[in-house]
Amino acid sequence: MRVGHFVPTPGGKDCDFCTSGPVFKLYECSNFVFNNLPIFQKDFGVWAACARCAELVDSENWTDLAKRAVRKFAKRHGPIPRYEAVRLREQLQQVHQLFREHRTKPSIN
Repeated sequence: MRVGHFVPTPGGKDCDFCTSGPVFKLYECSNFVFNNLPIFQKDFGVWAACARCAELVDSENWTDLAKRAVRKFAKRHGPIPRYEAVRLREQLQQVHQLFREHRTKPSIN
């Protein structure tokens, strides 16, 4: 996977923010485009969060959410150079901003 082409895959069994599990909370979200690809196949979908990411989303701690996602990415895919980690964090922050703008309800428990 090239870090410069990160595309989240919502709706799976893992957290859509950090890819860990289990899913703890779901957030309804209207569709949006990232890297010229729609996030959902329909006009809306749900974004899954593990317990820790749900805490960060609910407290609007977007900086720590992006840092956590980068750490989990590096753990899953192996060490990444610092400059790539910075680029990945910036991309994640963009995705999180789009998520915030398109979230339709606080959460589904």
